Amino acid sequence: MPGAMGTGLIESERSREAMRTIGKTPAPGPFSSPPVPAADPDPPLSGARMRTVPRQQRARAAVNRILRATGELLDDAGFDALTTTAVAERAQVNIATLYRYFPDKYALIEALALSIETERYEKVGPMLSTFATSADWRRELRAITDKLLDLRVRRTGVKGLRRALHSAPQLWIIERAGFERMGERLGAGLRTRVPSMTAKRADLVSTTLLAMMVGLLDRATLEPAQRRPMMREGAVALERYLTPYLD
Repeated sequence: MPGAMGTGLIESERSREAMRTIGKTPAPGPFSSPPVPAADPDPPLSGARMRTVPRQQRARAAVNRILRATGELLDDAGFDALTTTAVAERAQVNIATLYRYFPDKYALIEALALSIETERYEKVGPMLSTFATSADWRRELRAITDKLLDLRVRRTGVKGLRRALHSAPQLWIIERAGFERMGERLGAGLRTRVPSMTAKRADLVSTTLLAMMVGLLDRATLEPAQRRPMMREGAVALERYLTPYLD
């Protein structure tokens, strides 16, 4: 199970501040279009509004089933059809068990979003470090985009969560905080590669690059037949954007 129990998703001070504002409506960002579903391993357990964190293996397994059921229902039926009763039935747990950990469906989708964001950062974070020092930055950039696409396609609940961004504004905070954290690490990598690059320029370039990646991933996951060719073309565009800075 990725991630340690009791460890919050967001480690940077800026991201922690963003997480404290969950429930407030953020300004729309570029990370909004819905992609497609898939199968996944047990998600990590973390949630901004979980009533309590499960300690025993049996309790953790129940919460994993609850979160997985939440993702399946979001993918299959959408945000409006998601209810705590439906989730409990799909997860095959008593409704009282669900309410022991989650007060409402918003807490469910926040916990699911956090678990997905945790997994994404755990998989991509080390790759960003490699990007900072590799002799072949193009190869590392392609590896990062391939990994992000794999997580989009494979992970249950991603499709439904992307759609739910428009129905549950607090999800924007989780989305934005996660990309801020990735942007900070990518920006640091750019400055490692190009010491003369200012922090302001690195922040702008990393933010722009991530926005391009997200738009590409959103579109590619909506077009299964064109997914790989589109990602290859997108990789060329991303590389050409970075070339003036890194070559």
